[in-house]
Amino acid sequence: MKRSNNWFPFGCGEETPGADKMFIFHYAGGSSSAFRHWAAHRRPVACIPVELPGRGTRVSESCLEHIDELMERLLPELAAAIADAPFYLYGHSMGAAIAFEAACRLRSEWGLRPEKLFVAGRHAPHRPDPSSFRIEMGDDALIAELRRLNGTPQEVLDNEELLRFLLPTIRSDYRLHESCRYRGQKLDVPLVAHAGKLDFEAGPETMAHWRDATDKAFELKAFEGDHFFVQRLGEDYVSELLRDATYRLRA
Repeated sequence: MKRSNNWFPFGCGEETPGADKMFIFHYAGGSSSAFRHWAAHRRPVACIPVELPGRGTRVSESCLEHIDELMERLLPELAAAIADAPFYLYGHSMGAAIAFEAACRLRSEWGLRPEKLFVAGRHAPHRPDPSSFRIEMGDDALIAELRRLNGTPQEVLDNEELLRFLLPTIRSDYRLHESCRYRGQKLDVPLVAHAGKLDFEAGPETMAHWRDATDKAFELKAFEGDHFFVQRLGEDYVSELLRDATYRLRA
């Protein structure tokens, strides 16, 4: 039976008792529904998309725009959902920054150590952001950024009324992302970085710098596609990700 929790709208892995758990953090402008199909099947690792306040199923709530406030509210929920199970953290784009911060704080503040951290489509925390876009540039620049990243459906970009409705939440995500600050944190868990070969700001060369974010094993994998290769590769990507999760990296 699924336990109701607004942070985990598709369940906390109750349908696969005894399975490891993978908590999944979405990209800016997305929501847990982007990974709903990951949670829709029985898998060797239970996939648990995380819903942030103000997004998706929590659209009526206020968005959180600072990483410290998010961690204060999120970590107790994560700790309860982990419930002594082996667990992994996965994040795409903005979600990679959130997953890294959660991994660091779960370890230092809660004594909880993920089996691995998976990151995709985002520069390493100690490296400068290669994108020239900053949220203070305004709506027109934000829309141009969404077009450049090629992840927002064209019908949304062409619908001015719908786009203006969505922009406040997207702006909040970018503010949340820009609030992430590197303070010298270094993990003691294996880290796997996934890159789209055509992702011009988070391609394999950029993602390789994640090796300096951990003292343990590191692996870099490149996939066909651009920034949103994760979504476009579909089930093939999910299957490879979960195989990587259960494969033990050499330290």
